[in-house]
Amino acid sequence: MPQTEVKDLEHIPSSDLQLETLDVSSSGLQTLDGLTAFNLNRMKTLNLARNHIPSICASDLVAFRDTPGDIDVSFQSNDILRVEPGAFRSLRFGGLDFSDCFTRADVSVVLRGLEGVATEKLKLGAFNDGPHRYIKTESLHSLCNMTVTHLNLQMQRWEDVSNATFECMGGLKVLEMTEMHMHSLPDNITTMGKLSQLTLDRNDFENMCDINAHNFPSLTSLSMRGMWGRLVFQGNCLRSLSHLEYLDLSHSGVYVEGLCCEQQLQGLGQLRFLNLSYNFAMRWDALPFTATPQLRHLDCSNVNVNLSGSAPFRNLALLETLNLSRTSVSVTHSHLLEGLKSLVHLNLRGNPVSGGLVSDPDTFKPVPLLESLVLAECELTAIEGNLFHALTKLTYADLSANYLTKLCASPSFSLTVIRLNFAHNRIELVDIDSVEGLGPKSSVDLSFNPLACNCSNIKFIDWVKANVDKLMHFEDTLCNASNRRVQFSEVNLRCNIFAGLTAFGVMMLIIFVATAVVVIAKKRKYGRYREL
Repeated sequence: MPQTEVKDLEHIPSSDLQLETLDVSSSGLQTLDGLTAFNLNRMKTLNLARNHIPSICASDLVAFRDTPGDIDVSFQSNDILRVEPGAFRSLRFGGLDFSDCFTRADVSVVLRGLEGVATEKLKLGAFNDGPHRYIKTESLHSLCNMTVTHLNLQMQRWEDVSNATFECMGGLKVLEMTEMHMHSLPDNITTMGKLSQLTLDRNDFENMCDINAHNFPSLTSLSMRGMWGRLVFQGNCLRSLSHLEYLDLSHSGVYVEGLCCEQQLQGLGQLRFLNLSYNFAMRWDALPFTATPQLRHLDCSNVNVNLSGSAPFRNLALLETLNLSRTSVSVTHSHLLEGLKSLVHLNLRGNPVSGGLVSDPDTFKPVPLLESLVLAECELTAIEGNLFHALTKLTYADLSANYLTKLCASPSFSLTVIRLNFAHNRIELVDIDSVEGLGPKSSVDLSFNPLACNCSNIKFIDWVKANVDKLMHFEDTLCNASNRRVQFSEVNLRCNIFAGLTAFGVMMLIIFVATAVVVIAKKRKYGRYREL
């Protein structure tokens, strides 16, 4: 019931309702009167966001005393002035959202009211378009008197940051401090031993060592996306995070002096996910990821990579996803994929292929389990017939935005279950054998190609009319006819016996007919001599 202009909850019929969700956001509510009339036993979500509720009293919350304790309640963007101290005492929630509620009141006003509460998640953040208040360390003391697992403080500001700031956060497992304009974290936090996930996105850190990683010995996930300036990634800064499994440093201006990334990743032997995308150029060690043999997912896209060794991934036998799009690595590098025997997804988009052709048939031999391959925007002009012969499990191939002019039959692709993307190429002719075997669950995308609309392409045109369901973006798959592009359904060709023949075929037919004429003429001449 959002935006219904309900002034109070008493006006909502509530008898015998067994609601799981009640949404009265942006409805002009000014009090919580009438909430006690609702049966909240089955309710999972109560949305009270963007109303005009100025105060919360203990008597307003009586209805929550008999709930199972997994309900999510949002007071987001209410202009709260007062919360009765201890109003939430002994109550249990799945999540409480007080984001953007601090226009006229300090965060301490809400936290004093929450003393004694138990909640899985607590949001106390702000939004870009809202006012920002500075949080004092003393305002957080009430956190010592509640049970919180996940705390979100995004876009707030610290007035002072010290070890004492985190004194009452000892029970946290997840802490989000996105865009809080922090340059560093204190170097001797002693209470964060249980923290497993830390988010520091869009802050002002200039050196990786400034997060003082030793404060978080149990950390399994660290996100530092989108730093505003340059983030120097020094060696051994993260060595103490021996349990870290997830590390995201994308879009952060990561800069490495010298070689990367053996020393920078020291101590991260349990790392499963690493995102280094959209950063400054890097010159890799011969084996840049020797410290992280457990990696499953590696994203280095949009980073200009300079390789120092011939097989940079040969120790990553467990890697399943590798994104090297727009990294300037050579797709034809003979040992690039060596050691990646578990690889399932490979993205090489935007890495130009010298000469337009990958000629080595063993290029993809090291990755026999590959299911998804992206070679889009690689300036390919042709595909070798046996290039993909080792990829028996391939179910998706993206070769879009290249310079291919003809789609020929390729025994490399198993057409039974596969999605092929050849969009935005220069394809005019399509060999019928390259698409005719597509199974019921297979598809091909040939949109935005200058497909020929004449008898040389007649078999493909007929196939398209009978297999519309196997063409992706069919409305953009057009053929050229009389200087205009038309839908295949509009094509009506009458092709004679010579239609579709190649020049060589026509020549052979002419030779055959000429030979036949000569033979017949000789036989007739010989017959006349016998009659004489």
